Amino acid sequence: MTARAVQIRPSPASPRVPGVASTAIRGMFSNPHTPATVIGTASRAVWVLADDEVVVASTSDATRLPNGVEITAEAAADAFRSVRHGSPVTVGLGQLLFEGLTIDVVRWWDPRPALRRTSATELESAIAGFPSIVPDVESGSLFAALSAGSPPEILSAAESLIGRGPGLTPEGDDYLAGALAATRTLGEALGNANAGVVLDTVADPLRRLASTRTTTFSAALIGHAIDGRVAAPAGALLRALTGRGDVALRHRDLIRVGHTPGPALAAGMILGAISSLRSQPALQRR
Repeated sequence: MTARAVQIRPSPASPRVPGVASTAIRGMFSNPHTPATVIGTASRAVWVLADDEVVVASTSDATRLPNGVEITAEAAADAFRSVRHGSPVTVGLGQLLFEGLTIDVVRWWDPRPALRRTSATELESAIAGFPSIVPDVESGSLFAALSAGSPPEILSAAESLIGRGPGLTPEGDDYLAGALAATRTLGEALGNANAGVVLDTVADPLRRLASTRTTTFSAALIGHAIDGRVAAPAGALLRALTGRGDVALRHRDLIRVGHTPGPALAAGMILGAISSLRSQPALQRR
C-alpha cells in the first residue's frame, strides 16, 4: 500500500493543535513535506501510512504509542471528525497535515524506556506471581527460543504467533511484541549483550515476516518492539521491573489497555523477563 501523491497545505482556517511525538518517528517530521494516506480512523486515533511507516495521531486520553503523535485534546472534543479513511495527509517539517486539521509537533517523548541496571535476583523477585501466558496463545516455543538465544528458533516461534487472533493488533502479535521488547531492554539491564545481538540478527527477517502475516499497524508495532520501543504503559512496567515504580500498579495499568492488547503485552513481557533470566550465565546469577 502506497501513499497518494497529494500534498495537503496548511490553511489559516483549519484548526491547529499541538502534539507530543515519539522520537522513533522524529526523522519523518524532520524531513520535507511528504504525502501520506489515512489507513484507519477512530474517535481517539487516526492511522497514517507514509513511505511504509505507520504514524498514529491520537487524543490525550488514548494510549501513547511508540509510533504516535498525541494531541492535547481528548476524544470528546472530536478533533478528528473531518478525517476520513483514504484521505490524503502530509507529514514533515514538524507537522501532520490533514484536510481540515493541522497538528504541530511541539515536544518529543522517548518510547524506549531507560532502565536501571539490575541483577537476576532482583528481576526474579520483581516478576514473581505475574502471569507469563495468555489463553489460546502457545508460549512454549517462544520461551525456548528466547532462552536459547537461537535466531532460527525465534523466527519459527514468531511465525506461529504473528497474525494469530482477531483485531487491529492480534493477540499473538501483542504477546510477541511484549516478549521481544522485554528481551531487548531487560537483557541490557542485566548486562547481557548477547540478547541485543540475537535480536539484531532476526530484526530484518522478522519485520518482513510481520509485513506479510498481520495488519500494517500491528507489523509496525512489532518492528518497534524489536528495538525496545513500546507504548507508554508497557514502558512504565519495564521501568518498574528494574526498580523504578510499583510493579503491581504498572502491571494493572497495562492489562487495562484494550480487551486483549494489554494482557497479551504484559504476559509477553513477563515471558521475556523469564527467558532473559534463563539465558543469563550462571556466574551472573549469583
